Amino acid sequence: MSLAPDGHLLIIGAGLAGYYTARQMRTQGHTGPITILGAEEHPAYDRPALSKAYLCGTTDLCDLYLDDPSDPLDVRWVRSDAVIGLSTQPLGVQTASGTFYLGDAVVIATGAEARRLGGHAIRSVEDAAALRAAPLAGARVAVIGGGFLALETAATCTTRGAGSVTVIAGEELPGLRRLGQPVAQALHRLHQEHGVRFLGSARALSVNPVPAAADGCRSVRPQARQPAALQGSQAPGPHSITLSDGRSIEADVVISAVGAVPATGWLTRSAVALDPVTGAVLADDTGFTGIPGVWAAGDCALWAAQRTGLRPVGHWQETVDQAQAVASALLGGIPSPMQEPYLWSDQHHVTIQAAGMLALADEVKVLAGTIESGDLLVSYLRDGTEIGILGMNRLREVVRWRRSRRVRPAALAA
Repeated sequence: MSLAPDGHLLIIGAGLAGYYTARQMRTQGHTGPITILGAEEHPAYDRPALSKAYLCGTTDLCDLYLDDPSDPLDVRWVRSDAVIGLSTQPLGVQTASGTFYLGDAVVIATGAEARRLGGHAIRSVEDAAALRAAPLAGARVAVIGGGFLALETAATCTTRGAGSVTVIAGEELPGLRRLGQPVAQALHRLHQEHGVRFLGSARALSVNPVPAAADGCRSVRPQARQPAALQGSQAPGPHSITLSDGRSIEADVVISAVGAVPATGWLTRSAVALDPVTGAVLADDTGFTGIPGVWAAGDCALWAAQRTGLRPVGHWQETVDQAQAVASALLGGIPSPMQEPYLWSDQHHVTIQAAGMLALADEVKVLAGTIESGDLLVSYLRDGTEIGILGMNRLREVVRWRRSRRVRPAALAA
């Protein structure tokens, strides 16, 4: 089902997926009305910068906005009014304010929400602003998580002058399971050289405020483990973190960077099929949900190729590519070839880039550089065939590899 030239498109979610879907619709020639509805008060912004330039204080929020003032989108923006329900007959959505919007097609692009385990999270502008305002200079900082977001945040905290930074990654080396031994060793060495401490395979079980003692001082006694796997607290002041190996550590600032969950709770009573494990909207590799007129893209969606492990979930480039594919499908065209999965991360003085299907690799081979020098170029293979590449300060090689490989969405599920 394609959208008529004058058809009204409703885009639910004013983040990266929503913005780029609208941008692609205009780029590909749609002249009908487009309404973008978002729960946040801010225009669409560049989320990856929150843990780096914005948190560091070297850029302001207005610099992160995606919409170009010299080439603004011809759309209607509805902000600070979360969508709470979807109707298929007639096709439309209802917002928290009680307003019902009718459309000829709907794109679900509500993104994901941070898992909030204790202390600060870093997903939204409000999260990053709260952490940016926190007194990090000289503070004891604990970062829970071992992914790129956690490591970026740890690096930024050292730049901000934290007294100490401890990463609770839950594995012996950061990124070991996802990136392999050589890269994990290089990341570990890079952060240790900048004073970051790792706690090995210990996991965080609970995060609790350290209670004030009767004399006004704070007690340093570890708090009892809570019944849930990990309970959260956002109270100000020092927190005690109980670890899976029986230790407890105390931190002045705790930051949870342990992933996100699709923001799809508002769809639980709708006809839209949700993944029983993640809660993401199930869709084919053009974003079509199987319900006439309803599509999905971005972090809230799980496309067919993502369910088989052939495409990643939660990556910036993947979201942009999905937006382009959805727009093409809505307008009756053939989706353009998608690039291989791609991600990047800036940590301390190193830019890390990865492309391809790293998660499917059964062999990791160092092509150039050394762990000690931190300029690795690593190949990921499956059954002897190269399926991915990762470079640390290896821009030219990764760009060359990406340009050599293109794949159409329809081929991914084959």
